[in-house]
Amino acid sequence: MQQKLSEYEINSYLVHCAGRHNILPLTSVCNVRCLFCSHHQNPPGVESIFLPPVSEEQFHLMLDCLDPGRPVVIGESVTRLMEGEPLTHPQFRSYLTRLRRRFPGLPIKLTTNGTLLDREMVGFLAGMQPLEITLSLNSASPDGRQRLMRDGRAAVALAAGELLSLAGVLWQGSVVALPRVVGWDDVNDTLRFLAASGAACIRLFVPGFTRLAPDFLRLSRPERAELEQLVQKWRQECAVPLTLEPPGLTDLAAELAGVRPGSPAQVAGLKAGDVVLEVGGRPVFSRADAFEQAFAWSRPLLTCRRGERVFTVRLEKKARSTSGLVLDYDLAPAEMAAAAAVIERHRPSTVRVLTGELAHPLLKAALQRWGPPLSRVELVAVPNRFFGGNIACAGLLTVTDMVQVLEELKPVDLLLLPGRAFDMRGRDLRGEKYSALAGKYARVVELV
Repeated sequence: MQQKLSEYEINSYLVHCAGRHNILPLTSVCNVRCLFCSHHQNPPGVESIFLPPVSEEQFHLMLDCLDPGRPVVIGESVTRLMEGEPLTHPQFRSYLTRLRRRFPGLPIKLTTNGTLLDREMVGFLAGMQPLEITLSLNSASPDGRQRLMRDGRAAVALAAGELLSLAGVLWQGSVVALPRVVGWDDVNDTLRFLAASGAACIRLFVPGFTRLAPDFLRLSRPERAELEQLVQKWRQECAVPLTLEPPGLTDLAAELAGVRPGSPAQVAGLKAGDVVLEVGGRPVFSRADAFEQAFAWSRPLLTCRRGERVFTVRLEKKARSTSGLVLDYDLAPAEMAAAAAVIERHRPSTVRVLTGELAHPLLKAALQRWGPPLSRVELVAVPNRFFGGNIACAGLLTVTDMVQVLEELKPVDLLLLPGRAFDMRGRDLRGEKYSALAGKYARVVELV
């Protein structure tokens, strides 16, 4: 259900994206039509917002909200704003130039389908560094791109990786695995093509599908297992890191998915399967913690485990520069600290935390590792019944999903809900407010 919002409401979403997530939405316009686009299979009632190309006034409004201490992201969305192809914006070059002038050293992360990454555009982007491109290739054959994305400019996208490498632009490839559409050979060939073209790493996505998705988008458990086997074999045979998303993590061990070629981590001799135990003599809490600490420190000393052997390496890098470590994302200590702070503020007798099924085992391990007050909370996984299919993430939970679980449980003093399921007005993807849960299911309800 696409909404028509006032300029004030649109601007509120833009400010929210820029101020909270350091994301610059430019447009919902897209020049391809991907089979796996999530907006094509939403159940009735889901609110999605089509964003016309943002005006200069809106762009500068977002610039004022950016955090110069974090990379800025273009081409991805974490809200109900529909993400399009950023390079289709008629002012794309002008806007990027203004962004770079305003923040000379700010890293830019740009996601594109590659159809407009011709030699001239790549040359322009090379002048906008520091910059990292995510090239959503999905298939290394024109026929595969046509089947998956209805792409009539596949030749441009297929040449983009090599052009980026020659121009000295750091880039990574991404592939949504749809073997039922293009076959397993195409998936494997695409991964090899990305590695040969110079990708620093590759992200392999398990297609998400709802209860309304067609059969060709559905990945069975055996097919998911085959993807996992493909990733494990790749990591043994290829130097280019390959991640599977969502990774299906069940613990917080900071095991490396790989290291980027030519990076400080590779020079230090680290490789896929190594587990980071400490950074600078401090035990790491999780994968996310290990990644952030290695990024933040100058010449960090890492204590690692490989099999039964524990060893140390020093990464020759500057503070707040890439380490080359590639890890799956789990939980950051800041997220846990925020939840602990809410509990300390209210000092409740009983606390219940709702989460998605995907994060439940990780969050359970994190709560116990953190200790009081988090280790004393009741953690409950909520199935994504509204979306159905294989959707199992907290960000797509609805109030109705939560109510179906809470009806079977006793009320508590404090109920903590995943903040990513709600917009800045406290509404879920169907427009229902989380505040409606207060009173009947808990004395106090808060988002974390």
